[in-house]
Amino acid sequence: MSAPLVVNTRDGVCWTRRTVTSGGIALYAPESVRTCPDFVMATLAEHGIAGSADALPVPVGSEPRDLAGTFGPDEKPEERQARWENAAWAAGRTVDRNALAVYMVVADAEQQKLADDWAKSVAAGDEEQRRLRARVAELEAAPTTVYRAEHPDSGITLGHYGTDTAARAHCEATERRSWPTGTSLSFDWIEDEDDGVAELVVTAGQNEESTTGYIVTAIEVPSEYDEEADA
Repeated sequence: MSAPLVVNTRDGVCWTRRTVTSGGIALYAPESVRTCPDFVMATLAEHGIAGSADALPVPVGSEPRDLAGTFGPDEKPEERQARWENAAWAAGRTVDRNALAVYMVVADAEQQKLADDWAKSVAAGDEEQRRLRARVAELEAAPTTVYRAEHPDSGITLGHYGTDTAARAHCEATERRSWPTGTSLSFDWIEDEDDGVAELVVTAGQNEESTTGYIVTAIEVPSEYDEEADA
């Protein structure tokens, strides 16, 4: 008769068969342990089998506790084993040291996995932080371009903006207010290829296109003081 797929011990733990050795010995692990290395496997010959089935059973009652949740933060393995034994005795249960040894190995494996996952998470967070700091430093070192909207003939500066679109909109709004309400206006911008200065022109009704005197100039603002450039 082949070894059962599932066995249930008197302590309420459900064990599933994971593999069979070359000598025909079935190796089991708690059902709650989804991934279980070969060295964690254990036979149940003397572990008080209460029942078995050739198919996975429907869970009854509460789910098995996560072994990782029973750790003390700075607890040594021998301290944890003693605590588990004391808890079993206090509950009026017989302590099976062989079964407890299996639990210890599985618990240590889960604890190590949690520690490894945490270390990977911290490393990934540190790498992302370095990347963001490098990007911030890059942006801070780069010159900033602002756009000045003005009417130089009148000596009027309308304002400085982060985009040329905003600067041009200010010029157009100011020019529009200088015309009678209801006048049909059409605006256009002529950009100088040499210095990049954009000049606003307007067409009112059937009139020909005319200049307005409003211009938008791109100004590069350095991120830090250059003493040599100031000499």
